[in-house]
This record gives sequence, structure tokens and C-alpha cells, in this order.
Amino acid sequence: LVKTEQKDPYSGVLVDVDQVVDFKNTSGLEIVGVGATIYLGSEFEHMMIRNAAQMVNKAHKHGLFTVLWVYPRGQAVPDEKDPHLIAGATGVAATLGSDFTKINYPKKEGEESKELLKEAVKAAGNTKVICAGGSSVDVKKFLQRLHDQIHVSGAAGNATGRNIHQKSLGEA
Repeated sequence: LVKTEQKDPYSGVLVDVDQVVDFKNTSGLEIVGVGATIYLGSEFEHMMIRNAAQMVNKAHKHGLFTVLWVYPRGQAVPDEKDPHLIAGATGVAATLGSDFTKINYPKKEGEESKELLKEAVKAAGNTKVICAGGSSVDVKKFLQRLHDQIHVSGAAGNATGRNIHQKSLGEA
């Protein structure tokens, strides 16, 4: 939409953990976790990694779980769905001590994504892997992909998003 030169993506900190904890204590809401996004390959990745590391450390001190959305993205990334880059992304989340990481489902021509995802799950160590929901697909294909991600690849889950919310009530 913007007709000017674009920069690599940057996901900044909207609020810090102390603000979340203060809000939790004053609002009465049962807040159980916090999250941040890291774009590996972005010229700003060092800042996002530093912010995420600090967030994970402080969140765990307050008894909150953490989710890191880690996506290879930016001018230095030729293929955002590269299985090795996605495995590296889960490894970064594990290294930072995150409880969960959300990644894109890997793709490589001529290979099955359910097999490729195993590398990322292994690289995550004790960090649980959640797959991004991806584009909206028919119900049978979505359920098969969800089954494969969890029962074949070892992921902890899938962020269903548009595969539920953009469907009719009957399909959802």
C-alpha cells in the first residue's frame, strides 16, 4: 500500500511485563502470559531478540508463561517457509527460554510439510511449537493438516484463526 521504499519488519514493545502485571493486579483479569514477535533476518532482529529475552526473563519471574512468534522475514530472507530457517526460529525461542513459539508451517518443493516440521519441533527442545493457521482451506484439508502437525510432526497445536473464524457456523 505504501509506494515508497520499504524497510525490514520490526515488532516493537507495546507494553512491558511490569505494566501487564500491574494491569493484572488492578483489573481482576486472569492474565496468564505475554508474548512478542521476532523477525529473524530483519535488520532489526538484534533489538527484537534483546526485547524478547528481557520479556521472557521478567515474565517467568512473575509466574507468567511466554509465547514468541518467530518468523524468518526481511530482505535477507529469500524463503520465509524454508524448513531450516523455521527450525532455527524454534531454536531461537528455545534458547531464549520461551514456553511456546508460533511459527509458519515449513514448505519445500517435493517434500511433505508434516515431515519437514519434525526438524523444527526437535530444534525447539522443551519449547512447545504452535503452527500458524495459514490460509483458509476446506474443512477436510484443514483437519488433516492439523492432525499431521500434532500427531505426525509433534507440534503442540495450531492457531486456527481464519480456518474457524472465517467459516460459516456449520463449517466452523
